[in-house]
Amino acid sequence: MLNFNIPSTIGGCLSTNMLLYGVGAFVGLVVLNRLLKDSRPLLVSATKEVIAFKEWLSASIDENKEFWEDVVAEAKHLYKLEIERKLEILQKQQEALQRIKQNL
Repeated sequence: MLNFNIPSTIGGCLSTNMLLYGVGAFVGLVVLNRLLKDSRPLLVSATKEVIAFKEWLSASIDENKEFWEDVVAEAKHLYKLEIERKLEILQKQQEALQRIKQNL
């Protein structure tokens, strides 16, 4: 009867489990690489769609950004006009009060 003793470390510094994990990861990458090569046309098509979506999204964001910049600029302009009108009304009221004081 043969009795094999598997050491828990290799060379006293690398655990056997870590070596097995490394080999498993390497084999997994080789298998994954082979699968990806077989599905290359699908990956190219999917990547093309992602690029098209990214460009559409970027254009849409730029368009909406321009729209909102225009809205904010118009709102600021109308606010400024409203403040100017209120100042004019206050000035006219002040002038009217000054004339009333002079006549008294």
